[in-house]
Parts: sequence; structure tokens; C-alpha cells
Amino acid sequence: MKAPSLRALLAVILVLGIVPCASAQALRVVARVNDDAITDFELRQRITFAVRSSGMQETPDLQQRLAPQLLRQMIDERLQIQNAKGLGVKPSEAEVNQRVSEIERSAGMQPGQFKLYLQSIGVPYEIAAQQIEATLAWAKIVRRRVRTQVDVSDAEIDDAMARIRTNVGKTGSRVAEIFIPIDKVEQADEAKRSADRVIEQLRRGANFAALAQQFSQGATAQQGGDLGWILPGALDPALDAAMEKLAPRQVSEAIRTPAGYHVLYVVERRPFASARPDDVRLNLVQMTLALPVNATPDEMARATGEAQKAMVGVRSCQDLHVRARELKGATAGDLSNVRVGDLAANREMHEQIPTLAPGGTAGPFRVAEGLQVVALCNKEGAGGTPTREVISQQILLQKLEAASRRYMRDMRRVATIDIKQP
Repeated sequence: MKAPSLRALLAVILVLGIVPCASAQALRVVARVNDDAITDFELRQRITFAVRSSGMQETPDLQQRLAPQLLRQMIDERLQIQNAKGLGVKPSEAEVNQRVSEIERSAGMQPGQFKLYLQSIGVPYEIAAQQIEATLAWAKIVRRRVRTQVDVSDAEIDDAMARIRTNVGKTGSRVAEIFIPIDKVEQADEAKRSADRVIEQLRRGANFAALAQQFSQGATAQQGGDLGWILPGALDPALDAAMEKLAPRQVSEAIRTPAGYHVLYVVERRPFASARPDDVRLNLVQMTLALPVNATPDEMARATGEAQKAMVGVRSCQDLHVRARELKGATAGDLSNVRVGDLAANREMHEQIPTLAPGGTAGPFRVAEGLQVVALCNKEGAGGTPTREVISQQILLQKLEAASRRYMRDMRRVATIDIKQP
């Protein structure tokens, strides 16, 4: 899948929060989530941002039809923030600022440009910051309360590896999805309508990754719905059958499974375990030390020394994240599904990074933002089957998604939620 567009990356940060407004209409409450209120103004801002950031055709009818779906998502986000606060894992301002920096780097923006973008479309930064807080809060909740309930056995990994070995040489599909869950039977019709609205906008030219980031409630939403390379028989039978009928760059109809509705998008196809070197995909972590373009030789030497020192003892991607938190002025971010060929613009990166073993580091590399150290987490499609570690992580993510949905349902069940007519 191509690198996400600026529009798709910015769609991660949707509208959420309370913004002072003097009008009675803006202060009209459309939902109460325990002791927290969501106003009509916030909902309208959320709709406007969702439409503009994803390339949907903005009409009053579309805004009205999106209101119920986006209101439910805002309610879930409020519950996530409230739950994180109760667990004592509320994200700090520094963590929110770091995430903003990661978004800017991923989108090729200079520091501070994200705020300027929000200003250009009339969205206060505080609203986006609260949405970032909800995303970070949910990640912390999953680590604290869900991850401890999920485990992957050696037998599960063995079974997965055996299935993969039998599929070598078969055609694999790189697939993305948008997932609309059904928690209660009475929600099925509305979930189907939501999925159909997404399909309608996709056929009108809306960006799939942007819509996934806004409307999908699956574990891959923040990666634009990217499921990676899928082999026949790896998905739910209904999804597998639909995937096999799709041509590359084609979107499916809404597909019903016991969990909800899915919209699939086949990005490309190729024989499994036979990728060209430049088609190998890398999952990376990059640590950046800020350095001006016109840095003096002394500044450059000092930053290089700090970067090289930080690389010592790094044995995993998580280690590099830890180093970035310890090093003043450094930030770190994840880069998923990076195509080796896309590194060719930087000759040193293209030569060094693909040769790393998982957990290895390369750099420092001079980039516009300063100096970067890169750690390789894993490779996909490198001319052979995935490692046990990679397969274990894939199984873990699948289990975490199911467990996270159950936890979210429990949060809704015990909460006091009063929804007015938007």
C-alpha cells in the first residue's frame, strides 16, 4: 500500500472536545456520557472535519446522515478518556505533544504546521488535542486491562506456521478493511447503513485510508485499515469468499460476520513469499534528534555523538522508544509497512536499513528535521515465510482486537448514556 496521504494521516485526528461558544445552539446538549456532555457544536465540528479531511462530497444530507454514527464514536471516546482517568493512566500533555510531532513527521510537515492546518479549516487545536488524548488513553487501557488477559501459545504459532508453509507459492492479497461492529441485534440495521454510506463515498472518490481512520472500529483503523498480506483461508469464510472475488483496487460490498460489517479493499496481489527485494515491507521505529538545517559543525558533531550513544544496547524497537524518552530533545515514532523501494530517495537508508536483523539499528542519518536513528522491528515478504515472532504478534493482535471489543462493550453497559436527537 502506498504511504498514506497527508489527508489520510490528518484524518487520524478527528474532532472531539468542548469549545466555548456563546450561541444557545452551540450549547445544546446532544448526549450525556456519565457526567460529561457533548454539545451540538462539537458534533457539527466533528462532522465538518470528518468530511473535509477524507475528501467526501460535503452536502447537508451527508452531514445529517453522518451525525448518529459520529456521535456514537464521540461517546465511545469520552468513555475511554473517563476510564483512563479512573485507572490513573490519563495521557500527559507531553505525550499529546509528542504524538502531534509524530503526525507532522509522518505527513512531511514542519513543526507547528499541524496547528496551522487545523486553523485553516476552522478547527481549534484544543479539539484535536482531546481526540489525540482519547486515542492515547485507549491504547493505555488496552495495555493495562486487556493485554494481561490475552496470551499466544506455542501450539497456535505452530498451527499458523504449518498453514503458511502450505500456502507458499499461492497468490496472496494485500487487503485493507473498514469494520463497523454490531454489539446488539437492534444495531444491525444502522451498522449496515453506516457501511453502505462508506461504500458510497469510496465510489465517489473518497480516500480509503482516511475513511478507515475515521469510521473503522477495528484494530487497524489508525493504519488506514491495512491488514497486510492475506492468504486464502486466513479470514472469516464470508470475508475470504468476498476477497477472492475482488480485483486489485476494488472495494467490496458490506460483508456481514458475527462481529459486524466489513468493507474490504484489495490493494494488490502477488505470489506469497516471492516478493522482489524493493517490494519487501519493513516495520520501523525512527528516533529523531532535532537539528536546524544550518547547524554548525560543532552542533552536528555533538548531535551525532548523542545519537550514536543512544544506539548502544538497543536490541528491539521498544528499546529505541525508551532511548528517545531518555534523551532530551529526541522524539520517536512508528513507521509501518514501509516499502524498501520507497527508501531509495535516501541512498544510505536504502542500503543499510533493509540489511538489518530484527531489533538492529542504523544511522544516524541526516534528514531535514535533524538526525535520525532507525530500528527494524520486522520484515514482511522477504522471500520466505514470516518468523515465529512475527506470527506470534499477528495472532496476538487478532486476539487483542476481539478482547478490546468486549471491554468496550462492558464500558458502554455500565455507563449512563443519554442521547438526545442530534
